[in-house]
Parts: sequence; C-alpha cells; structure tokens
Amino acid sequence: MTSNSDARPEWEGFLRALLDTLDAHMSPEERAVLLRAIGTQIAALSPIPPEDTLAGLEARMNERLAVPRWGTVSIALDSDGPALLLTHAAPPSLPSLRDGQGEWIGPVLEGLHGGWIGAQPGAEPEVGTQLVCSDEGRMVLRYGA
Repeated sequence: MTSNSDARPEWEGFLRALLDTLDAHMSPEERAVLLRAIGTQIAALSPIPPEDTLAGLEARMNERLAVPRWGTVSIALDSDGPALLLTHAAPPSLPSLRDGQGEWIGPVLEGLHGGWIGAQPGAEPEVGTQLVCSDEGRMVLRYGA
C-alpha cells in the first residue's frame, strides 16, 4: 500500500479489468446504460441531504467527490432554458481497450450527478443528466428537460 496521495488508486487494476470486460461483452450503448445505472447507484449509496441553495448542493457534491478523488463540480443555471450546467473538472481518467480517452466516465457522471440532483426537494427525478461536451480534464453535463 502506498502513502503517496498522488499515486494511482489501488483499485485501478480492478477497474481496468472491469472496463475491458464490459468492452468485450457489450455494445457501447449497452455499456453506457450499465455505467449510468452504476452512477445512479453510487448516488443512492452516498445521498446528499436536502440543500436550499445551488452553492450548498455544489459544496456537498464536492465533499463526496473528494473522498475517491473524482475531481470537482461547479453548478450554474443554463441560460438556454430551465436546466443546470455542471462542469466536472478532473474526472477519473482511465483508458480501456475500446475507449482510449477514458470517456466511459461520462455515463457514470450522468447517473451520479442526476441521482444527487434528482433526490433534492423539488427536483424531478425523471429528468436526466446528459453529457454536453468533454475535453481533456473537463466534462460539461446538463441536468434538465
């Protein structure tokens, strides 16, 4: 076991094997559905108590993301409609056989953020979160209709 906080997580080998196995046995669409469901389940296992403000929700989400070192998220109102824009900086980056850029984390984050926001008072759980764009070290998601 390493004590270096910058070292790769010890579970990286397991995750790489899991992703490669999913790639070998599932279409990209099937894999995305499963990974989105996993993100939703992670949110359910680590619920965020009701928050009255977006700033409070953002702070609680970042507390949860800090433990596994999954980056940070900032939340803003979407000027194009009744929705939220989530900018997720420094998401986990681990390539798989089929996904050399590590884009597999996008559906996980869709489920995770959608689960956390959908469980807040006044939210509509059936409203989904969609990955809008992704570049190196950042993913933007939209929660809304």
